[in-house]
Amino acid sequence: MLDEISRLNFRVCKMAPIEVTPEVLARHILPLLPQDGTPVLNRVMRVMLSRQLEIQIEPELYFAARDLLFENGKIGRLRGQSGQIFLATSSQPAAAEPAEPWPEAKLMQPLRTYLEGAFRDGLDLPGDGIGIVQSTSTMGPAKGRWARPDFILVSAMRFKFLPGAQVDVHSFELKTEAGCSVLAVHEALAQTRFTHFGHLVWHLPEGSKSEMRLAEIEDHCGEHGIGLIRMRDPSAKAGCEILVDPARKLTLSMAIEGFLEARLSAEQKNILAHAVHGHR
Repeated sequence: MLDEISRLNFRVCKMAPIEVTPEVLARHILPLLPQDGTPVLNRVMRVMLSRQLEIQIEPELYFAARDLLFENGKIGRLRGQSGQIFLATSSQPAAAEPAEPWPEAKLMQPLRTYLEGAFRDGLDLPGDGIGIVQSTSTMGPAKGRWARPDFILVSAMRFKFLPGAQVDVHSFELKTEAGCSVLAVHEALAQTRFTHFGHLVWHLPEGSKSEMRLAEIEDHCGEHGIGLIRMRDPSAKAGCEILVDPARKLTLSMAIEGFLEARLSAEQKNILAHAVHGHR
């Protein structure tokens, strides 16, 4: 009988919940961190602790323990992607922070190269036709909101039998990997009050987390007649792909004339005039 009571008391003691303070939890975190400094996601560490201690680890308790270790120089932290921690050593952790995304300023030259090459070639202009590419992100008066596309392309060609010439003005709004939303479609649309065709150019690498928004962006572009160009790899020669073709807008010639007057150089205006009228 005494032996049975002893066994019951042992079971009760074994099942009794333990009080876990930040200090106690901190002592459990350190052995779970790889000795070579490899980072561990915060959410993964919480799961490991819960399994080891057989209790639910609340976020407030975990972060209090983490901060305690960090303040004492026991661990290091990596921000972004849910956050990571690593065992503090004399050297850097094995895993570096995610590579810095391409800023818009760095994407401008790859976009110019594409517009002056593959995109202009795709317009299939005749031999005497022209295609002028101009960076306009900082040019011309800012008349209202969204009045400065990043680039414009002006094409002009004359006909063999019909009088006059056809001039098409394209505007291009460039967005970074994380900087594109449905609002960007409306920005590109607003710019067509000065152009015939509006395009949204989005730097969206393969496997990007932003790909989850692609279908929504495509739908909005198609709905509003805005072209969508995906820039997969700015460093590749064929790094851009047209996903949605734009619809031609019935923009007033007077508005386009004033827009080009303020944004083309004197030389470009002469080239355009020669292509349209046959003289400079």
